[in-house]
Amino acid sequence: MEIKTLEGINKKDILNVFNESFSDYFIPFRLTEEQLISKMLADKTDLSMSVGVFENENLIAFILHGFDIINNKNVLYNGGTGVIPEKRGVGLTKKMYHFILPVLKEKRIDTLQLEVIIKNIQAINSYEKSGYQIERKLICYKGKASVLNINNDIVIKVLEDYNWDLMQSFWDIHPTWQNSKNVLDELKNINVSLGAYIDSKLIGYIIYNPSNKRLHQIAISKDFRNKNIASTLIKELIKTYGNEFSVINVDKKSKPVHTFFENIGLENNLEQLEMKLHLD
Repeated sequence: MEIKTLEGINKKDILNVFNESFSDYFIPFRLTEEQLISKMLADKTDLSMSVGVFENENLIAFILHGFDIINNKNVLYNGGTGVIPEKRGVGLTKKMYHFILPVLKEKRIDTLQLEVIIKNIQAINSYEKSGYQIERKLICYKGKASVLNINNDIVIKVLEDYNWDLMQSFWDIHPTWQNSKNVLDELKNINVSLGAYIDSKLIGYIIYNPSNKRLHQIAISKDFRNKNIASTLIKELIKTYGNEFSVINVDKKSKPVHTFFENIGLENNLEQLEMKLHLD
């Protein structure tokens, strides 16, 4: 058995083990090679900081890590930890962390973060044994949106550029990794971005991925809330892309956001924990 980084490893090999590892997960799913490549792009995966376990030169377990600099900190995101079913129960996740943590410290990584399904007690315990701590609870939504009331006084048009200084002023909460501004900058050509304007002034926006129906961000200026602006942005997307939406990892503390998603008909289909491991 050998543990090493995934640098130079064929993506098809990673795909096969990824799908086998998640075949009996709480929510079983499979990715195509194209979907895995898209996920790795979205997660900003760096295979030189990712790790795998090999037996007879075959990959049997992995941790995929994405890298970014956030608030002047070197941050890694765990985009997936998997062990094929017949190799579980022998502490391979802990062994992978034992191998990779010194490598990451040498690369001056400050923080590792991940999300884990709240019912996955075994995984949570494994991460806690590796030094992770729970940061916050997250809610995911899925369903068919229905919008009754819209605002006819605003102008909706394509959001050509992301003015994050302005857009962040609309936030009540900070998004998780996959919905963060750093990741969305990378996905700008893939996503659909719309802005809501009054007198040419941006007062709300929405960022949406039509390929997987995922709503990444929606935010309205604090001075223009409760005026059906968010509903109007959703309605505009429905016209072109249909009414199916998924939203992942919304901070549980943001009650107005949860109320909005519930009011348009989306259902809470999953709860997760955001966990972090501080190396600095």
